[in-house]
Amino acid sequence: MKISTTLILITCLFFAGIINASAQSRDFDGIWTGRLTADDGESFSLTLYIEDNIVFSVTTNDAGDRVKVLSRDVSWSKGIGEQLTFIWMNTGGVWTETQMHSLVWRNENELSIYHYRHVSNKSDSFDGNTDWGYASKGLLVKEGHHH
Repeated sequence: MKISTTLILITCLFFAGIINASAQSRDFDGIWTGRLTADDGESFSLTLYIEDNIVFSVTTNDAGDRVKVLSRDVSWSKGIGEQLTFIWMNTGGVWTETQMHSLVWRNENELSIYHYRHVSNKSDSFDGNTDWGYASKGLLVKEGHHH
């Protein structure tokens, strides 16, 4: 008995879809903007471009459209259920920086975000590193939607 290659391919794609659906039950795709407030009360704005659970920074192109900044791709991201977590790392000579973000899909227009930033610097006065950082949290709203 010969089984059709097409039937096998369709079956594999069907099961891959089921596995993928159970891994990520919410759609984070879109451009999300909001303000985060740090532990010390300082606040800052953040805009994220999310596509297929990969997170990018956002800029505006010559035509005025919002587009992803490919040079600021995250180092790691993973979506499970109603959460998406991503880490961005960078280094520049004497310093290294890690930013960790945890997103929860509250509804189709809102993401809750917890953010941690940790920076280390090579010390000039001793053989080691100094470091500093902070935590912040906030709410991101999908562009094109309003409360």
